[in-house]
Amino acid sequence: MEPPDPADVLEETRRWIAEFLHTEPASITSEEPLANGLLDSIGLLTLASYLEERYGIAVSAADAREGEFDTLHALTEFVVRRAGLA
Repeated sequence: MEPPDPADVLEETRRWIAEFLHTEPASITSEEPLANGLLDSIGLLTLASYLEERYGIAVSAADAREGEFDTLHALTEFVVRRAGLA
């Protein structure tokens, strides 16, 4: 399976987070902390569920602990890597 385009993943995920937080997508930078920052544990679980459904990937709690959800940039790289293995 061909991995998704990183720019598309970044923008789609930015829009999803912005909608979840009821804010403008432009207010969310790619290096802004997500885990323990913009999103609480419920937000991270909801985001993980969205990513699983949208990109057909498996996301575990260990992924968040390993830094994959630290920033939008790190999350984008994780999704592209994981989707390329599906």
